[in-house]
Amino acid sequence: MYGDRPEPVEAATAFVAARFQEARVAFLGGSVLTHDRTPTSDLDVVVVLEEGVVVADSGLAAPYRETFEHAGWVVEAFVHTRASMDTYWDKDSARRVCSLLRMCAESVVLVDRDGAAAAIQAVAAQRIAAGPPAYDAAELDAVRYGLTDLLDDMAGCDREDELVYLAGAVVRETAVLALVAAGRWSGTGKALGRALRGAEPELAERLVNGHRHVVVYGDTAVLHRAAVDVLLRVGGPLLDGYRAAGPALPGG
Repeated sequence: MYGDRPEPVEAATAFVAARFQEARVAFLGGSVLTHDRTPTSDLDVVVVLEEGVVVADSGLAAPYRETFEHAGWVVEAFVHTRASMDTYWDKDSARRVCSLLRMCAESVVLVDRDGAAAAIQAVAAQRIAAGPPAYDAAELDAVRYGLTDLLDDMAGCDREDELVYLAGAVVRETAVLALVAAGRWSGTGKALGRALRGAEPELAERLVNGHRHVVVYGDTAVLHRAAVDVLLRVGGPLLDGYRAAGPALPGG
């Protein structure tokens, strides 16, 4: 299925050898290793360096990311030290999207110069299994308000072009709310769809069908019902009485 390209692990191993001779550990992760791979799937390569090491090929020190073409593959390289990896894992957790965590936990080891790869995979897997942080009350109210406001805009919209954007936003916000309210990791782009299909396939289909009704028929009712059903799980729609405090002013 890879045409004239080498298979993913072979290509990723050769890529690291050519571009990151300084690697202490390297992993290949992402959808290319799963049944979700597509003809345009790229190689997600995580490279771990010692602190202070500068990559000869780029002249940069971790953390950074860079995109390459190698042997017919697009390669996304995520370059870290062990300390920066923890920092970025924390950022993933805060936004409830476990991108880098999953790239490490569900991966093939390409380089393991000092035996650290298994421990990194294990810690990443533990953090994924623990799940994302729960919404606090203010976060939950903000998401309820934002989705309710989108539904009001969609209900009153009479422009076909604007409805397309509103429907897409409703699908995304409903999916995120359903996942995080259930204690499940969220995602972005296609990963959000995959996360919802894995957690709630029926809701995922309702949202797709609702979006289709908006775009094809101009009918918002199906998508509206699906979104309200999710809102009712967490207290219902919220507009009247919503209040959000702004950040304190300097010197206040």
